[in-house]
Amino acid sequence: MNSKYVGPIKYLGGGAIIAVIIAIIFPSISAAVFDEETRKSVLLHAIPFVAAFIAMLLTFILLIFIVALRFNGRIPARTYQPLERTIIVGILAGVVFMFQPFHFVGYKYGFLLLLVSLLAFIVFSHVVPKRAKVETDSFAPTQHIIGIIAGLLVLAALTYSAAAVNAPREPYGLRQRVWDSYDDARKAEVAAEATRTFNNVELPFLIVMNLLPAAAAYFLAREASGALVKGRQRRQEVATAAGGT
Repeated sequence: MNSKYVGPIKYLGGGAIIAVIIAIIFPSISAAVFDEETRKSVLLHAIPFVAAFIAMLLTFILLIFIVALRFNGRIPARTYQPLERTIIVGILAGVVFMFQPFHFVGYKYGFLLLLVSLLAFIVFSHVVPKRAKVETDSFAPTQHIIGIIAGLLVLAALTYSAAAVNAPREPYGLRQRVWDSYDDARKAEVAAEATRTFNNVELPFLIVMNLLPAAAAYFLAREASGALVKGRQRRQEVATAAGGT
């Protein structure tokens, strides 16, 4: 392991592990040490929650350190800026989803989109783009094709998995007792309505939401494929020069 990662992992990761252990074992310690009246105090009830929160906070800070150490000065501005704009679009889209007046599903996914985009922005804002006086190299058509393929694959995979997880299932939002009281015809009607709502309302929200990570995959794959394309071009130039001689 690179030595530059050791310090953050040692202190931040170690602190997160200790906080998790405290959150797990404190209720047992509290039951063994304090009487029942004392255990009802707000302070003792808050300790596991605070410890778990500290563990999540330290883990997130560790993620920021690792991402910054790994990618600082390595992402060209031509890719850094579109990624940053994509994250900002995610934040704005999350706000719009949450406050749109048409369907509650927008609020459901808008909150998740806003949360993920904000966390991504916090992490990505600690990454410094690669310094270059002038970026003269343009993207080759092959790079765009590779990026589009990567984006479509990410979009398809995320949409399929999200649709599978969120697809309507029995009892379709009803109480189990109410669902069991329906006859087969009524159950079929409720199931058809739930499926129709999912396909017409919820699935479009999922597709729009997953366009953002798909766009990020496009930009990253387009940039990462540059080395492959340049290597192939060099081999072709060498072969051409050798053939000419």
